[in-house]
Amino acid sequence: MRTRIAAYLKEFHLIEKLELQTPITVEFLAQGEYNQNFLIYDEKKQLVFRLNYGSQLQLENQIQYEYQALRWLERTDRTPKVYFVDDSRRFFKQGLLIMEFLVGQPLDYRSDLAKAAKIFGEIHRQPIDDLAANFLVEEKKTILSARVEECQRLLAPVLKSDFVPLTAQRELARALERCTKNVDQQRFFTDLDLWCVNNTEVNSHNFIIGEKSYLIDWEKPVISHPVQDISQFLASTTTLWRSNLLLSQTEKHQFFDEYLDATGFDRIAFEEALRIYHPYLMLRALAWSAMAYDSYQTATKALKNQEIFEKVTSYLEPDFLQQALKEQVFE
Repeated sequence: MRTRIAAYLKEFHLIEKLELQTPITVEFLAQGEYNQNFLIYDEKKQLVFRLNYGSQLQLENQIQYEYQALRWLERTDRTPKVYFVDDSRRFFKQGLLIMEFLVGQPLDYRSDLAKAAKIFGEIHRQPIDDLAANFLVEEKKTILSARVEECQRLLAPVLKSDFVPLTAQRELARALERCTKNVDQQRFFTDLDLWCVNNTEVNSHNFIIGEKSYLIDWEKPVISHPVQDISQFLASTTTLWRSNLLLSQTEKHQFFDEYLDATGFDRIAFEEALRIYHPYLMLRALAWSAMAYDSYQTATKALKNQEIFEKVTSYLEPDFLQQALKEQVFE
């Protein structure tokens, strides 16, 4: 793949267009569930070459969607600049984009919560203009029903799986039924009318903490209530995902205080939003984990990551699953 990327850059004259100097180097950088990332660089400049293998939003134009989102988000100065997109799939079978490589480390929950709160604040305060409204998926009237529909889709293979334990299937089915019955609570969010661009994948490794700090990996942003990002950021399934730790109630409250200071949002309304939304977030996280576990076992995954497989396996353990489905952000 590194050889093909180098050939692609040469054939489409991207070395000159991106103001790189030969010789350039291509190295593997990182791989998630739906994307592969490579580092391309010369003596002075570093860029990320990103190949897309699927869409969590069920989009035909996934890489174009991510590119447009990154262009819009440049106004925040908290996301990578993006320079090039190609969704023709003529050279590669995948859509691709090229963006800025940001220097730093993943977020440390013990020391970087205040920095994360400021990043969220600067992104969530951005008003939704016509440009964003015209291309981003919108959940203004469907913040809960969208999670139910997503979980129904994720759980379709799970509830007939030969690999997902029956106890996990039953727990997830019961949780889906509870969430479906309570979906009318989304009127609370409609009445608040507080909407912003949410990243929706805010684990510690999607932050770059350095001299200046950023939020990366914008493959599935949506227009929604900001509770979507905050609920996920504080969830046990998120903090355990790459950092293998749980936040204390004190740490959660400290982060939340910083976030409210950064945004000016009403505390009482936001705490109620967290109480209503969090069960839907937890169901979505666990439904995705069960789906991923099943797809790894049935060999239907285009990309595979052993660390992720081990984590989703642990999330299906009976004690963890039961506790997680009852979780609330604040006790």
